[in-house]
Amino acid sequence: MKLMLNRKKAIIGAGGVAVALTMALAALGPTGAYFSDTAQGEVSGTVGSIKIAGADGTGTDSLNLAYTNLLPGTTQTVASRYVNTGLNAQDVWVVFNDKDALHALNDLGTYGEFHVAANGKALFDSANLSDDLDDIEKPSCGTLAPTGCWPVPKMIKLESNLAPTAVGSVSFTFGYAAKMSGQSKLGGGVWNSYPVKTAQTPNAVGAHNGLPYQLVATQVGQKPGK
Repeated sequence: MKLMLNRKKAIIGAGGVAVALTMALAALGPTGAYFSDTAQGEVSGTVGSIKIAGADGTGTDSLNLAYTNLLPGTTQTVASRYVNTGLNAQDVWVVFNDKDALHALNDLGTYGEFHVAANGKALFDSANLSDDLDDIEKPSCGTLAPTGCWPVPKMIKLESNLAPTAVGSVSFTFGYAAKMSGQSKLGGGVWNSYPVKTAQTPNAVGAHNGLPYQLVATQVGQKPGK
């Protein structure tokens, strides 16, 4: 009698496990085979480039230009083409990257004039090249404006959105005013000696000459770095 009771409990116990397993499977949802499909892809790409090259001047980047035998009352123009040799459209800037040379030009006042043009369009014109840096404590120019003291800025945008392989041009026109009459005893000389003497640098001597510049290509909408 005792043996039969134990077997009944075992049967009941096994039945309970079966019910529990069935309920667990039901809670997990339907089981069995199902359809599926997989499509494979990958993300790839190329990197663009911003690059510019000079075309008509001398020097490493074919951008060195030179005025010859300048005389008061006359102007000379030097120019160069540039080419977008990169893979993307770009903005093009001219940057005068030597502050001492730029100040020497902007120290002429009404004794000099300077003009910058690109692709036949005038971008900068001044016949009063004064930046007032010699008179920081007592500025004589007041507000800098095209109608008064108008110094050459550090950077000028030449062109926007120049396409790859496209060509542009930049020109620099300079002239001494007719009222300039002094010249060295030997005659001749170099253009735009720098640094020039100022109230802040009274011992400066013109050890260099010319006006260094860079053509800088940037992504569209961006300015050259300082």
